Amino acid sequence: MDSGKCGDNLMWLFSGDSLVINGTGKMVDYFPTFIFRMPFWRVKHCDSIKNIIIKYDVTSIGNYAFYACMNLKKVTISASVISIGNGAFGWCKKLEGITIPDSVISIGEGAFDWCTNLKEIKIPDSVTMIGEQVFKDCSSLKKIRYPAERGFEKNLSAGNNAQLIPYTGKAPVEALKFISVVKPIAKSIAAESLRWKVEGKTLTVGGVSEIKAYSYEETPWRDSLNDIQQIIIEDGVEEISARAFIECRRLELLTIPASVKTIGDMAFSICYCGNGLANGGRNVYWTLEDGVLNLKKKPTVRGDADFSTGAVTWLALDKNITGIKLDAGIVPKEKFFEWLGRRSNAM
Repeated sequence: MDSGKCGDNLMWLFSGDSLVINGTGKMVDYFPTFIFRMPFWRVKHCDSIKNIIIKYDVTSIGNYAFYACMNLKKVTISASVISIGNGAFGWCKKLEGITIPDSVISIGEGAFDWCTNLKEIKIPDSVTMIGEQVFKDCSSLKKIRYPAERGFEKNLSAGNNAQLIPYTGKAPVEALKFISVVKPIAKSIAAESLRWKVEGKTLTVGGVSEIKAYSYEETPWRDSLNDIQQIIIEDGVEEISARAFIECRRLELLTIPASVKTIGDMAFSICYCGNGLANGGRNVYWTLEDGVLNLKKKPTVRGDADFSTGAVTWLALDKNITGIKLDAGIVPKEKFFEWLGRRSNAM
């Protein structure tokens, strides 16, 4: 038996050949190739997992959560899950079938790619978003049932020869009585759309509960990156994902509403935030006061916090820093000492 955390309020338990996800809320997003960003069960128990059970009150399956669990045969997803992440079940080559509950709204890119034993699947009417190549190279897949008039054909048919069978009609009311907790959430997320505008030097962003992570290339406001000096996050946004505002190099002022509960690592990477709300590392935020750089640990974090100076937000202010103060529990990485050494030599 083995266990650990896989979300702020989620735990995983592995016993025998079964992996159980239990708790409340969202699951962490993972990466398929970097071992330090893989789920622990994949590193240690991947070949032994044959059965996965997602318990009620879990609201998402993270990106690449069960990627390459080669011996996985059975998955049970509770009627509280509203999203299945990118590559979540990719390369699960022994997975024969899976029932997607009527609570699911979005299915990420390549969520079931290379599930070569998958034979038939039904997309519930609740789904409004499907990523590209969701069933890529599912060579045994013969039938995909999907809600008509949703425009899913391209993404569903990519990379395989499955028969697409459209159907009409909403999910029966009986199926919805078990998801009363998540139904209002589902409707609000489905209705959301990102709003953003740049007026002068101010970027205003809202309209969604989560501002997703962007690469430099896909940032919607990319053409204005060199002009943005102020960012206003509208009320209602609950999460700012990692790297969401990467490369806003001239940022001086950031307004975050009380609705925001989570700011991802490096959400404001390579920025200067004048009021210090941007984080400068893993579980670390900073302020610059009278020339003193204060590195502080998030009060909700148990144990140590760590950071380096690889693209953290306060480097742009290097010349303005006359002193440094670290909170107890902050553990600098090697690059921090390298940066400190260069500053000492320069001074």
